[in-house]
Amino acid sequence: MDTLRYLFPFVFVGMWILVTFILSKKGWADLVASYETNAHFSGERVGVISATINNANYKNSLVLKYNEEGLYLRPIFLFRLFHKPILIPWKEIKEVRSKKILLFPYKELIIGHPFVAAVSINNSVFNKIENSINTYSIPPAN
Repeated sequence: MDTLRYLFPFVFVGMWILVTFILSKKGWADLVASYETNAHFSGERVGVISATINNANYKNSLVLKYNEEGLYLRPIFLFRLFHKPILIPWKEIKEVRSKKILLFPYKELIIGHPFVAAVSINNSVFNKIENSINTYSIPPAN
């Protein structure tokens, strides 16, 4: 029984690494393939947000910033393994769709042509970046 107590931290860390890896391959990898950035990013910080990227849910685990170049996303420290930062140029946001799950409205950003990813964010986050999307990218969301 004592052995199990000592194994727990190793099992926990192993599971964390596995889950982080699976998340990165499910949604993040498509964006990294097209929009990876290693440059220092300076811009307006929206904060830590929740988003869904190609059906991979990132609940309160992404940092969102933006400037005239585009949207910058990176995970918080605990999820950075296998998740490189990305910068999505405004012109790569091809469409904004208004959607709703039960009573909760959100926006789905369609990234890339051909399609790269669908990024879903709640309306309060979208409202903070809407002016930039309208200025640099596409016609206003419906």
